[in-house]
Amino acid sequence: MDRDSEREVGRERGNLPSDATGSVGDREVPLTSHATTDVINRWLDGETTEPAGLRGDAARTVEFWRRVGEETDRRRRMATPAYLPAKIMAALPTVEAPRASAAWWRRDTKLSPGVVIAAAVGLIALGALVASFLISN
Repeated sequence: MDRDSEREVGRERGNLPSDATGSVGDREVPLTSHATTDVINRWLDGETTEPAGLRGDAARTVEFWRRVGEETDRRRRMATPAYLPAKIMAALPTVEAPRASAAWWRRDTKLSPGVVIAAAVGLIALGALVASFLISN
């Protein structure tokens, strides 16, 4: 069948009288009402008792949230054993405490010969500059 003939068949079906096609309600699948969701939400909020007689997804939802509630209550009652924090702290590696740092002028400094030579040349140049400035004034 080509597309044009498919359209013709579709038009023919749509043009049938309503009594021949049946009522629209007969062909539709009824949707679940919002009442089921509202009942579950009110139960989760603590406003009503646990809903009973639900089917399908609603029953699975209630069962899931009931298990979540039981697990949450069980975990709330759990307590860390008293020995565990001490055991954790003992397992941590020891770190040396930082030494009190001495003032910068009291610390030992190590200079390479290149740095010493550069500092000497810089001081000589600075001395020559100051001397030339003093002589010219």
